[in-house]
Amino acid sequence: MNIKQNWYARLKASGAWRPTLLLVAGAGLTAALFMWTPTPATKDDKSHIIQVEAMRVTKAPVTMTVEAQGEVLARTRTNLVAEVSGVIRDITPGFVAGGAFQQGDLLVAIDNRNYVAEVERARANVAGARTELAEEQGLGQYAAADWQRTKAATKPTELALRKPQIAEAQAKLAFAEADLARKQGDLARTRVLAPYVGLVESRLVDVGQYVSPGTALGVVFAADVFEVRLPLPLHELTYLDLPEAMTGDQQPVPALLTSIVLGEDHAWPAQIVRTEAVMDRKNRVLYAIAEVQAPYTGHPAPLRVGNYVRARIEGRTFDDIARIPRAALRPGNKVWLISAANTLTSRTIKPIRAIADVLYVAEGIDAGDIVLLTPLENPLPGTEVKYTLVPDTANSDPLMGSATDE
Repeated sequence: MNIKQNWYARLKASGAWRPTLLLVAGAGLTAALFMWTPTPATKDDKSHIIQVEAMRVTKAPVTMTVEAQGEVLARTRTNLVAEVSGVIRDITPGFVAGGAFQQGDLLVAIDNRNYVAEVERARANVAGARTELAEEQGLGQYAAADWQRTKAATKPTELALRKPQIAEAQAKLAFAEADLARKQGDLARTRVLAPYVGLVESRLVDVGQYVSPGTALGVVFAADVFEVRLPLPLHELTYLDLPEAMTGDQQPVPALLTSIVLGEDHAWPAQIVRTEAVMDRKNRVLYAIAEVQAPYTGHPAPLRVGNYVRARIEGRTFDDIARIPRAALRPGNKVWLISAANTLTSRTIKPIRAIADVLYVAEGIDAGDIVLLTPLENPLPGTEVKYTLVPDTANSDPLMGSATDE
């Protein structure tokens, strides 16, 4: 007991017991904390499922349309020129820029006094030629009767019967009549008449001005039919059945022209009636010609020459076509589909056309398939997703919008 007491006394006196006590207490506290720490909750793997947007695919026939722009031109445009010389005596009030006229209306009158005199002179020549022919024919008949009275054994010569003289008189009469017709034509050409119903584009002469054959009088155009020359790129021709003269296919193709008139959108029905025979070598386009009948009547607003219009041409109809947003397409003509198990799978598709934000697909996708729309950084086949369906509205289809959609 003395030994034990002495050891305890010496330990207490030296102070070495304190670190030992601290070590023991720390070990006990660590053990207690480890025992009382709660077990971490197991995280549900479903919390990692990606939320995405998708669209259910539908298929239906689609009629393609092709858009182009062009300038309105008159199908018939005429440069009026003087065919005779003289001083302009009169101009009708309607022969001004923008003036309208009917077929046969007098536009310009040239002084015709000299031409009236020429016509009278030609008539006198015709009368003289007829008299000469009658005289020669009478002399020929008298010569034939006289020869019959002599009862000569030989036949009379043509000169004796005055046949050469009669032929000459007939030729002179024909020449005189032709000269009269020419002079009458010159007289008629002193009156410049409207060749059709139309409008005046420009007038280049005025009253009192001297003109000679070939002098430009003005420019007019017919108001019955207007044309629009529409450039079509090569890749757009696939979607159209255009009239072709060489193959005999002359069936017109419906089109709709639109333009803004006085701040409002207006439309005019038209038809593609032909294509030009030569492709534009510079721009590599083929020009199609659209015709508009009666452009100034039967429409809310007149279609004017020189106006630029936008044309929507009706094209071919393709059966069983899917329409999906263009953003769903991935490199390599692939799309991501969501399977029945809500997992991702890739599919290669065959798009036939892309317009604005819409992609038209012919092969590689079926009706009822669910297409992924949300872009993912590194999608992998089999990735589980949770999707929300986005409605497929016809209003998003540029081929089904109104003709005035921009």
